[in-house]
Amino acid sequence: MSKTAASHEQARRPASNGAAWRSDQPPGWGLPEVMPEILACNSSSKAQEELWARTRQAADMAGQAAADARAADAEREEAEIEYRTVRAEHPERPAPRPRQWLIAAGALGLDGVACYFAAEALGGGELQTLAWAALFVALLGVGELMLDHFCDGHQAAWRAIMLALGGFIALLGVLRFSFLATVGAEGLIAALAGASLFTVATAGFVITGYRALRTAESGPAWKARRRVGSCGRNAAAAHRRLGRQIAVRDRLARAYLSRIRPRLAQTSAVGQLSAAEQAVWAHLVGENLS
Repeated sequence: MSKTAASHEQARRPASNGAAWRSDQPPGWGLPEVMPEILACNSSSKAQEELWARTRQAADMAGQAAADARAADAEREEAEIEYRTVRAEHPERPAPRPRQWLIAAGALGLDGVACYFAAEALGGGELQTLAWAALFVALLGVGELMLDHFCDGHQAAWRAIMLALGGFIALLGVLRFSFLATVGAEGLIAALAGASLFTVATAGFVITGYRALRTAESGPAWKARRRVGSCGRNAAAAHRRLGRQIAVRDRLARAYLSRIRPRLAQTSAVGQLSAAEQAVWAHLVGENLS
């Protein structure tokens, strides 16, 4: 196949597909009329006519795949613009929401040990102690969520919740001190040291969870980011389908061109064979050269 003439298909088709037309002139400029040769080639053999029909069908499918890929790219770009716009509303929240919530949940889970010792001071059986510990952990978690919710524009409520949460952490420390002083044999100093250590750890884990929530992206930003990922995957899949359709189309087009080339060599003027081949290729792949 001659590679001295070209069409703009080269610009939008992967170079690895094997079909390469190169030209500095606009598509269709000076190309000969080749429909008589195509009709003659098709009429000479049923197999060649079927090959031509399959090639044209593959060209239509490739055109549809290209349209789908462009639509997927446009949707992805729209999703990216939406995400950047929503993200700009809260630049102080750059971290992925699921990861930050897992960090907050992990820190809260570590508070469960300290809450269990505090629940021991209330007496009761094992199930009651576990229930009290779960309640204490839940209250700490609700306090973190409320601090995060009221931090923006509700300073009075935020301070009130912070004081209430601090008082609750101190109350847990008193309960732990009571439990350790009752069951411990080292004296009140050791019980006070142990209760203080657990209280500081509880406060530290609460602060860690709160800071994790404060840097987590907002709900709308998380949804927009998920949409960007979904649209990106859809666009990548659309381009893979386009590549496969183009490969099938070009394979069929090369096969048909190899069959019509002897006829073109007989009917084309001297030096016009390459232009005739380019015109046939453009017809096969669905380019409009008129």
